[in-house]
Order: sequence, then structure tokens, then C-alpha cells
Amino acid sequence: VLDAFADLELSSTLTVAGAVTMSGDASVGDDLTLGSDAAVLNFGADSDVNLTHVADTGLLLNSTMALQFNDSSQYINAPSAAILDINATDEIELNATAVDLNGTLDVSGTSTLTGNVTMSADATVGDDLGLVSDAAVLSFGADSEITLSHSHNDGLTLNTTKKLFFYDATQFIHASDAATLLAS
Repeated sequence: VLDAFADLELSSTLTVAGAVTMSGDASVGDDLTLGSDAAVLNFGADSDVNLTHVADTGLLLNSTMALQFNDSSQYINAPSAAILDINATDEIELNATAVDLNGTLDVSGTSTLTGNVTMSADATVGDDLGLVSDAAVLSFGADSEITLSHSHNDGLTLNTTKKLFFYDATQFIHASDAATLLAS
């Protein structure tokens, strides 16, 4: 029936009270509105992928389907109700003035951090810890009042007249001035 109107142009609103089935392409020259809460866009011959409107919240991609970029090797999907995967063939880049991670961070592979790293809790290193720059400083205390500094090719320097304690505070080594090393 509609074949007779194939080149029909409407210049006002068309309202259809039932379902509309089209076997060809549809082109919308401006806005397209799905005017009901929980409206669904189905994709594929068997509607295996769908995008559902969640009222006042957003859009929901069904099941474990993926939103793909460039090709099928780069995508975002949720393989379960508790996991969100962001997958890329080479790199995922986050650009922001701040990135807030809440939860456990599990890194497998090499981590390279540039700039300052601030920790407000305990840190545990399972193997070696390297301070790889000459003159690296390891600071202790809330005010960093005790420092142990790397002296290139020579050794380590404990700052000013601070003490290196053994067993308890009664046994220590320290330098009372630039020329005197004392043991107690």
C-alpha cells in the first residue's frame, strides 16, 4: 500500500496508532524521539543487541554486549553484573586534571609513575624497591625531619645530627658535628 506513496513528503506531523514495519532504509532529517520511558532500540535480524532507555538514569546496553571502537578488538562491555571491562589493543589513555580511583588497584606489568606520588597509608613492596636517581632522598616523619640521602658513588647520608638507633633508643650512632662520629 505504501509503495504508491514512496516519494511522498510530509511537511507536518505524521501520527501512526499501530506498529510500522519498513523493509528498507529510513532517513530522518532532524530529531528522532523515542517518546516513552523504557523505549528500546533493537539491532540485528533477531534483535540480539538492544539499547534500552532507563527513566531518569541513562541507557542500558543488554546482557554482555559491547560498545566497539574502530574494530572488534577495542570495546567496553560488562561480562558480568559486577565487572566492567575496557579493552584496547595497545593503550587506554585517561586525560584529566585528576583521576580518582576508589578500590583495590591491581597492576600486572610495568608501572611508570612520573611526578610526585603521595601515600597516606602503609605501602608494601613484595620485592625490590629502587630509588633510581642520583641524590634520591628517603624522608621519614610527618614533617620529613629525618632524611636518608643517596650520595652518588659514595654512600648514604643521614641528615645533620640525627641518630641511627639499634635495638632501642639507648644504642645509636650519630655525628655531633661535621668532624665527630659518636657511638652510644
